[in-house]
Amino acid sequence: MSAPEGAKTQRLSSKAKSAPPEQILHDLLAESPSILASIVDNLPVALFVKDADHDFRVVLWNKKQEDITTIPREKALGRTDFHMFSQESAQYFRQVDEAVVRRGKLFEIPEEIISTPGGGDIWLKTTKAPVFDTTRNRTFVIGISEDITPQIRVREQLKELNTHLTLANQQLQETQLQLIQAEKMESVGRLAAGVAHEVKNPLALLLMGVEYLASGITENDPNLPEILTEMRDAIARADRIIRGLVDYSSSRQLSLESHELLPLVENALLLTRHEVRKGNINVEVIFEKDLPPVFIDLAKMEQIFVNLIINAVHAMEGRPRPNLEIYAYATRIPEVERDEGARTARHLRSGDEVVIVEIRDNGSGISEENMQKIFDPFFTTKATGVGTGLGLSVVRKIIELHRGRISLRNRVSGGVAVSLTLKVAPTVQDELDKGPFKKKQ
Repeated sequence: MSAPEGAKTQRLSSKAKSAPPEQILHDLLAESPSILASIVDNLPVALFVKDADHDFRVVLWNKKQEDITTIPREKALGRTDFHMFSQESAQYFRQVDEAVVRRGKLFEIPEEIISTPGGGDIWLKTTKAPVFDTTRNRTFVIGISEDITPQIRVREQLKELNTHLTLANQQLQETQLQLIQAEKMESVGRLAAGVAHEVKNPLALLLMGVEYLASGITENDPNLPEILTEMRDAIARADRIIRGLVDYSSSRQLSLESHELLPLVENALLLTRHEVRKGNINVEVIFEKDLPPVFIDLAKMEQIFVNLIINAVHAMEGRPRPNLEIYAYATRIPEVERDEGARTARHLRSGDEVVIVEIRDNGSGISEENMQKIFDPFFTTKATGVGTGLGLSVVRKIIELHRGRISLRNRVSGGVAVSLTLKVAPTVQDELDKGPFKKKQ
C-alpha cells in the first residue's frame, strides 16, 4: 500500500533539512519523474537526444523542438533524421552527429538551415555534445538548438537595405558630379572669351615671326635666334592656356591623389588672367615655404579656385585699388566636431595636419542676411545672366567630397575671406606606420 501524497511531501521536506542539493534533486526526480519531463518541455530552447549506438534514433524530443520543426514528439521518437527531414538535411545531420561522437567533445554550429515537413526553411544555432551512459554502456548525442530565423531575416533585410542605400548613394554622387560638371561648363563659357584674348598675343607674335621669315633671311641673320625663341615661347604659352581650358572642362570621376597646391593656383590664375587684368586687380600669392602636398582631385580643385577667383573679381568691380590675396599655410586643427558617420581615413579628425588656403578680396562684402544662405543652391547676389547661383554650393560639395571644410566671412577691413581646409597627403612612412609594420613605441 503506497503512502498518501502528503506523506511523500513530508518525507522530502524532512530530508531537505540535511541532504545536499544534488541529493534533493535526485530524490525529487525519483519520486516524481514527471517533473523532469515538465522541465524539459518548458525549456526556451529546442532539446533532443539521439542514441548513437542505435542508428542515432531519437529518444528525447521536447516541446520547443516540436514547435521549431513542426514534427510532433510521437512522430519523432524512435525514428532517425532520414525519416523526418529531406535526404540532404538528414545526411548533413548524420555527418555532424558522427563527428561529435568521433571527436568526443562539444560541437558548435553557428548557423544551419533545415527544411521542415510543413514547408519553409528554418535557421538554427545548434550545440551538440556526446554523453556516455556507463550504466547501459551506450553513447548518446545531446543537441540544443535555438531558432535564429528572425535574426537571419533581419540580417538579410538589413543587407538588402544596405545594397539599396549603397546604390542610392552612388546615384546621388553621380548626380552631384553631373551638377559639378554643369556648373563647370557654365564657367567655361565665361572663361572662353578671356582665354581667346590671352591666346591672341602669342598668335600675334607667331604671325610676326612668320612674316619676318617669309621676307627672306640671310645665313648669318643676328635676329634669327631671338625670333625663333620668341616663336617657341609663344607656342608654349598658347598651348598651356588652351590645354588648361581643355583639362578644366573635362568630365571625370573623383580621383584623389597627392598634389602640390601652388602650380594648381597658378594655372587657375592663368585661366582667369583676362578677367583679372580687365578689372585692373592686383594679385598677391603668398604660400608658406615647404608647404606639404594635399590629397585632392586636381581638376575639381582647380574648378574651386577658378570659381572663387571669378567671384572675387566680380565682388571688386568698381572698387578703388582692388586687391586679391591668396594665402596658404600648414597647421594642425585643434578640434573637429565629431561626425558619427565618418568612418573613412580621409575624414578630418582632431590633430590632423592640414593646409589652409584663404582667398581674400577687398570688395563690397556680403550682408548678414545673405551670409546665411550663401551656400544654398541657385542663390546668387549677381545680376540676372551673370551667374547660375550654383557656384558656391558646388564649391562646398566638391570640398565635402574631399572630406575638407569651407568657411566664408566678412573682413573687418572690407571684402570677403573664403577659407579652405584640406588634409595633408599621407607620406610613405605614414602608410607604413598604419600598416602591419607599425613601429613599436
